[in-house]
Amino acid sequence: MKKLAYVLMVLVVIGFSAGCIENGSHASSSPTGVQSYSPTSSSKSAGQIKKYSLDEFLNNLEKIKRFSYRENTSTVLNLTLTTGNLTQSRNVTVIYRRVRYVDLADRKADINTTTITFPSGVSTFTRDIIVGKDVYVFLGARWLKLTNETLGISLGALLNMTWKYNIVSFAGRYLQRKPFKEAFENGTQFLYYNITEEDLTAIAKAFIGNSNMTFNVTKGVLELRFRNGVLVGGRMGYRISVHIRGENLGKRVDVYEIGHVYDEFIIFDINVKKPVKVPQSYVS
Repeated sequence: MKKLAYVLMVLVVIGFSAGCIENGSHASSSPTGVQSYSPTSSSKSAGQIKKYSLDEFLNNLEKIKRFSYRENTSTVLNLTLTTGNLTQSRNVTVIYRRVRYVDLADRKADINTTTITFPSGVSTFTRDIIVGKDVYVFLGARWLKLTNETLGISLGALLNMTWKYNIVSFAGRYLQRKPFKEAFENGTQFLYYNITEEDLTAIAKAFIGNSNMTFNVTKGVLELRFRNGVLVGGRMGYRISVHIRGENLGKRVDVYEIGHVYDEFIIFDINVKKPVKVPQSYVS
């Protein structure tokens, strides 16, 4: 279980990471595996289609109780491994393709994730089912019920990521503030927010429960996209640094991961209820 805890911790630390949207600029390049979307302002389309207010966006968002969305995440890191007097460095890219279903009303979620790591090209699949305060993960051909012990971090903090930091709930909090930038293109409205230090800290704390690990994120930017006053997608990003300390064959091992990540998501179902059930067979 200790091995599982370590593997899960590393996966979720990198997995939740989003992307680097420099200063809210539309024209931004995306890392390998994630399609970039680069709108430009257009006064003509803005004059033909209604622009919605923040209050209208928020009112429509509050009507969303269940939703599904596709998410592509690319994490680009420079990894440095130090063992004794030997230091090795390499660049690593991790691609995550997720389909998430979140039921805010019934407190249920079903998340399917395909992870591809480069340069090795190794691909893995995991599925997470969340029912209330219980989390089940399909990993290694079996279902496991996660606890604080098996996960190695606070299970409550991980659940907080699902219910508080899902894109709809997260967007709802930021819509109560004035964006630092707005744009309009082909009927789509774009809002840009700097992610607060409080939220970045909360995100980091969700993955820090092991005294051998430290985690830091900075320069967070959130982009929200709306059509006809309804949230349809967006991007979220920040820079990331991770330090993991361990021991191997009596020698201290230090792993440093520094880089940036990029996340883009598209909502494709709103208020469509889907079945989410506790797996029939699982290991506690």
